Amino acid sequence: MPIAKLTSRDESCDVTIESYAYAYPDADNIHDAAWHRNWVGLHTPDHRITFDDVMLDSLLVAHYIPVFESFVAGDMQEVEFEPTEPYIRLTMTRRDTDGDEVTVKGYVEHPLEGESEELAFTFETSVSNVTRFLEGLQAIADAYPIRDL
Repeated sequence: MPIAKLTSRDESCDVTIESYAYAYPDADNIHDAAWHRNWVGLHTPDHRITFDDVMLDSLLVAHYIPVFESFVAGDMQEVEFEPTEPYIRLTMTRRDTDGDEVTVKGYVEHPLEGESEELAFTFETSVSNVTRFLEGLQAIADAYPIRDL
């Protein structure tokens, strides 16, 4: 199963998104047919959050791949990754134009015992770790392409 994982430099934090099936395998239109089932994990020194839900879709993954390619190439200084609900947002900012330092500011909102819990987090990573995240998105796109209906 394809996994997009973004880790901090010291590996104390990570955000993991795994697509493992189409959410609506019998869908009769391109939009419903694009949705994936996803396992999502956020691990920080203080938190361990996991959930399983319908979050990514093939159209969104296809949109983000060239965005991350531009970021990794240095053509963009910031990228915001914002899949659909349950809500998660990652904002990655290059700290210098030609270096390897990237700041990740994230936010996750997920249901916990019927209530919505919100968590903001920040960690430092590298362009090479963002490249591995991009490779995971590409693997998800390969495993769950946009279906031609």
